[in-house]
Amino acid sequence: MTSSNSLSSIAAPAQEWNLRLRVSVPDPVPGYFDRPDLIKQLMATDHHIAVLKAPGGFGKTALLVAYCRQLSERGIPTAWLRIDAADTRSTIETYLALAFRHVGVDVPEPGSDAWSVAGNRVELLLCAIAAHPEPCTLILDNLERLADPGSVEALNTLLRDAPPNLHVTIACRELPSSLDVVEPLLEGRVVMLTATDLRFSPQETAAFLGRHLALQELTAIERQFVGWPIALALHRKAGHGRTSDQVDTSNLLGNWIESRLWQHLSTDQRDFLLDAGLMDRLDPVLLDEVLDRNDSQYRLQAMPELHGLIQSFPGSDPGTDVLHPMLRQHCAVRRIRETPERFQSIHHRAALALERRGETVASMRHAAEASDPELLGRLIEDAGCLQLWARQVHHSFEEVISYLTYDVIKRWPRLALAHCYVLIHADRIPEAHRLYELAAASSDGFTCNSTGDVRELRIDQFLIELTFFAVGYRPLNAAEFQSAVASAFTIAQDDDLDPVTRAMLNFGLCLYENRRARFDAVFERVEQIRQLVSDGQLPYLSLYVDLQLGAMAMAQGHVQEAETCYVSALRSAHVHCPDDPMSGVLGDALLRELQFERNQLTLAMAAGMRLRDNFTRPGNTFASHAPECAIILEITQYSAGDDVALAVLTEMTEYARVTKRQTLIRYLAALRVATLASVGRVAEAERAWRAMALPSNDEGCLDMQALDWREMEMIACARLRLYSACEAFEAGREFAGQLLRVAKAHRLVRTAMRVYAILMALEWRAGDMDAACAHLETFLRHYTTADYARPIVREGDASREVLEHLLNSQPDGPYQSAAGDLLEMIASDKEKDAGTRFTDREIVVLKLLPDLRDKQIAAELSMSREGVRYHLRRIFAKLGVRDRREAVQRARSICLLPQ
Repeated sequence: MTSSNSLSSIAAPAQEWNLRLRVSVPDPVPGYFDRPDLIKQLMATDHHIAVLKAPGGFGKTALLVAYCRQLSERGIPTAWLRIDAADTRSTIETYLALAFRHVGVDVPEPGSDAWSVAGNRVELLLCAIAAHPEPCTLILDNLERLADPGSVEALNTLLRDAPPNLHVTIACRELPSSLDVVEPLLEGRVVMLTATDLRFSPQETAAFLGRHLALQELTAIERQFVGWPIALALHRKAGHGRTSDQVDTSNLLGNWIESRLWQHLSTDQRDFLLDAGLMDRLDPVLLDEVLDRNDSQYRLQAMPELHGLIQSFPGSDPGTDVLHPMLRQHCAVRRIRETPERFQSIHHRAALALERRGETVASMRHAAEASDPELLGRLIEDAGCLQLWARQVHHSFEEVISYLTYDVIKRWPRLALAHCYVLIHADRIPEAHRLYELAAASSDGFTCNSTGDVRELRIDQFLIELTFFAVGYRPLNAAEFQSAVASAFTIAQDDDLDPVTRAMLNFGLCLYENRRARFDAVFERVEQIRQLVSDGQLPYLSLYVDLQLGAMAMAQGHVQEAETCYVSALRSAHVHCPDDPMSGVLGDALLRELQFERNQLTLAMAAGMRLRDNFTRPGNTFASHAPECAIILEITQYSAGDDVALAVLTEMTEYARVTKRQTLIRYLAALRVATLASVGRVAEAERAWRAMALPSNDEGCLDMQALDWREMEMIACARLRLYSACEAFEAGREFAGQLLRVAKAHRLVRTAMRVYAILMALEWRAGDMDAACAHLETFLRHYTTADYARPIVREGDASREVLEHLLNSQPDGPYQSAAGDLLEMIASDKEKDAGTRFTDREIVVLKLLPDLRDKQIAAELSMSREGVRYHLRRIFAKLGVRDRREAVQRARSICLLPQ
């Protein structure tokens, strides 16, 4: 073993501490995150050389320290040497000898006679290692600092002639160009771990931060940090990932970048990198054009410090090199702080260069960063304003619109309409309408435009009117909306209009026809869209088409088709539009509605889902609000009683009033009437009907020219319930007949099934069991193809008694099995079965299930593995599944987990 005398023989006392530091394994990193899979690769016995090659901050040294600890536990001697730029062949040979002596390998002591007379000290060293009876390991850290040719030659000899019992592990930012690992690599004796291998996966990121992260938050962190260990470590240090501490994280990381990562960059290289970091991608040709130079490609290749931090990251186009997001952020902060004029100038030149290339969205972003609203306004208008929506740029669109000044918006009506769109989806609907009126006034009612192209202005007007209609601000029969629809019908027939714009217009008309329950017209519009553009050409538009087709199939009782469309749309949204909240909100709401209507999502299951948090989330339309608020009301009524449910309904109504959603206000008013009538509070129900000015006669409740089909369904069913509660049975029968004729004419199977269920309860209440059974049989006939169980389950005691009567009176009837299943559902619903309700802890465990193993879940939630398995057994039982895979699939199908 080496003693202090061994060190003293080659160094003055002042240097002895540094020598010990270089040949001693560093202390473990505080808060080190265990990565057993990587250590397993380093320990592979079929590789004689392991290389960790990655830029700074990827945890190479921390991983090697943990690796050494495991080697030590196995009794394997591990020599450690940290390389320094000043090392020569002589010092490298000496340090290697000291490192091996330090761990018990019988190497001649530097300064001894055997060492002094040796002709080739590396060979002497290898002979001593070969004579060692056990395997041993050498770790060389910071190898990129090796510069002396003699020292490289010494290491080449060591790698080439290493005995079988020596395993060498190298950590470096970049391998020295003259270090020969090609031959052993080709021979299969080298395992190479790069930045890609060392980058934290999303699951490791969540575990490293040490707290449960919602999917949306984890996705945001992954996009910002892309698994860079040093950035995540500083993020955790700044406040365990809290959003409020992200500025501190950026400052800490900025200091580390300047002092460590870029410490060897020249001033010229640093300036080039600060400029290049302002670009969305590192395209050498584009960089040369913007920065007025011709050597960008060579400059990027000449900075090995960045290798592993330049590649295709999540959110970038495949095959496109970009700078790591945190480095880009650092470049932007430093450039605007040090030379703000250059910051704006580069962005301005980039905007013009990208405009010449036809890259509209990227050009707009740079124009916004250049603080040039005039250029930004011109770019947006030239690109088609709202027509950009179909090109899958919702998130970018909102971002660039926010940079427009009031003066620019006032001068260009189309920009005002674009800003209206952003305001509407931010729930600032009254403000959006005021801006809309300003745009109308400045363009003489949208009949004149600053560029002279009135058709483009009318297209944007239709899209905004459609958006007002979609969120429930405009009723179906509003004069402004109907005028815009008529104009869109005409413009959509223009053959000279570009295909994308025609596809957008047809989609808008598709949505309009769908809400009117004119399903044949919907199919015609969808076919026109598919003839104009392919699904792959406009994935953002295609997923919304799928949602429309799913909603139409659901209304007609085609349950499997509806589910297929919804799931397809949600998967497409996750892949193509991860930054767009609208598609996910709508898709989740529609899929949840379908599962709830089929009673696959029971009240007990839904009670733990906190759906009220979704209600005021930006991005909701009437099509997502309507099913959500109906489900929320039933859940609350089930778990907290009628009065609490009505109080929640009041909160939702107040939200609808503040945001001026007139259609939703009427829908909620009808829902209140239906709720009051169903629990026998007839006088309150009648007052609520009059107070909210719901239609005064039967015809008004069935007016499909004025009412969206969902709105009609809710208002009409509420009126039918009110007739039943008031014991106006004959009037109820007559009205139900009219309603069923409307439902049949529009193929609204779900509506018809709801009506038959209410009619069954009406006849039960009237004492006519035969008539009640007749309506039940009609319902069951529909149920064999459209398993909408909820309408019958909702009627409670009435359904139970009529079902039992039907089963007893018709023991050989065709619907015995279906009737029995429905009876079981009613019993479970009535008992408020706590055994099927998820606890808060079970919901948390379930959300971690897709990404983490039992052991990781236990660590994440600070509980034992047995505790995790206990919760998993309960989750499996409640979901009716046998294993993790089935549990995840089932939870996704009922929207407990995202698709």
